[in-house]
Amino acid sequence: MQEILIACGEVELLKKIIADLPPNQYKPIATKRGAGIAAKIQGRGLTQAIVHVELADGTAGQLLQELQGLSPVPSVLLLTSDAPPKEGPFEAAIRYPVPGPVLRNAIKRLGGQQSVEHDLEKWRIFYRELKGKTANIEKQSYYQVMGLEPGANHNDLVRAFDHASLRYHPDRYNQYRSEKWGEAIYQETNTLYKVMTEAYFILSDRKLRQRYDEVLKEGQLRISSEEANSAKKSGPASVVDLSDNPMSKKFLKLAQTDIAAKSWQSALQNLRFALSMESSNEAIKAKIAEIEAKV
Repeated sequence: MQEILIACGEVELLKKIIADLPPNQYKPIATKRGAGIAAKIQGRGLTQAIVHVELADGTAGQLLQELQGLSPVPSVLLLTSDAPPKEGPFEAAIRYPVPGPVLRNAIKRLGGQQSVEHDLEKWRIFYRELKGKTANIEKQSYYQVMGLEPGANHNDLVRAFDHASLRYHPDRYNQYRSEKWGEAIYQETNTLYKVMTEAYFILSDRKLRQRYDEVLKEGQLRISSEEANSAKKSGPASVVDLSDNPMSKKFLKLAQTDIAAKSWQSALQNLRFALSMESSNEAIKAKIAEIEAKV
């Protein structure tokens, strides 16, 4: 039988999830906590995981990120008691509890997503796509890197970066690095994503974007770190700037998208994930309190 990780902080819900699994297909590895679990299952070849956002130690966000670092990366079904977030470090998300057949169908779809494809022609096509994007990337403006026109609004920028992250984040291809073609793809995605992250950092900040637009008119495609620091001296301009922790920023970026769309419950969920990465961050706590007052 195939092993599957099931993480849920409430014992009765944990039992129900196990009882609702497709019969005779899975051997559950059950836990109420998330801390340290990824390290314990490293090397066991798990390809699927079910994670409830409410873990006993409040580390669901941390667990989701740590699962992304495993090889192979397991496909994750996220369970929530509220409206499920649309995007994040998981393949699918549903509100739970639900009838058994609904959960089993979600697990079945999850399994269909995690087949490892070694179709070399497919990877050759993808590699050519990457090379086409990185070949002249130093001669492109940040807008061109993101596939946007100057003047694109913030929501368009967030959507473009989210789409790019889903397709080009190097962590998605880390599992193939043992193959020569896999290493080549990993290096190209790493190059591309680094510049895309830099572009998003500049364009998502109002002051940095204003400064960038000024130098772009003069033909300058990048701004120096000194110029960036000078432009940002007046403090945080967006939700993403509430933390310097890279793991927190991933959830803050998702929360920022939710806030722009006025999806308050999803924004709260992602902010709480971010807070689980650094529980003493007062700025994130204040943002959570601000949004809780709205709903």
